[in-house]
Amino acid sequence: MPPVSEATVLVSVDARDPEEPSDGLIRLLGPHSLVLLGYWQVPDQSTTGQLREQFGEEATATLESLAARFADAGADVTTQVVFTHDWSETVERVATEHDVDALFTEDPFRGELDRVLVPLRGDDNLERIVGFVALLLRESHAEVTLFNVADTEGDAQTGEFILRGACDRLEEEGVDADRLEWRQERADSAQAAIVDAASEYGLIVVGESDPSLRERILGGVTNRVIANSPVPVLIVRRR
Repeated sequence: MPPVSEATVLVSVDARDPEEPSDGLIRLLGPHSLVLLGYWQVPDQSTTGQLREQFGEEATATLESLAARFADAGADVTTQVVFTHDWSETVERVATEHDVDALFTEDPFRGELDRVLVPLRGDDNLERIVGFVALLLRESHAEVTLFNVADTEGDAQTGEFILRGACDRLEEEGVDADRLEWRQERADSAQAAIVDAASEYGLIVVGESDPSLRERILGGVTNRVIANSPVPVLIVRRR
């Protein structure tokens, strides 16, 4: 079987008021397959059919215009417009339908994405996170910092082992060593340390480790990172 050469990423877009994608986002995702999901949040007092009839054509045209910018950069883009009462359920369903590797959180279009922070710990999604980062960086010039937060000496030793191993794996996958670094901090709160470090970067890549993507979006330590991050977050799905 030939090696996988591209990732599939879901990018959700608020179809009512979408942002233009930054050049940095287009450069980063251009070599990959994208599912561009235009969602329209439907108020409880309205029906999805009512708003689809009223705004469906407008939302579709808007999404196709955004998709064209990614396609011009080489991305294989699939578009889907959804009118929904429940954004998180919709994202989870569409991500599953298209078997995506990862997804961007909302408001992903601002800023440059040439420096990437990847928090790592010893969970069973580690291989998927590192493998996805290798795909993401293979056709990019972005630099990556692998980051671990430890609160005990034992955790620090384990974390360093994880970071060094991940660097080795990325080099084996073709990422130049001069684009890689690892960094470790001692802190009581991993969430606070990651959010603080994120201000130095353009993007965070985290792994989904709860039983479902919906739970990953709505609650938990990594979700607090997502909610408080000053930069866009890319969530690597668990399989």
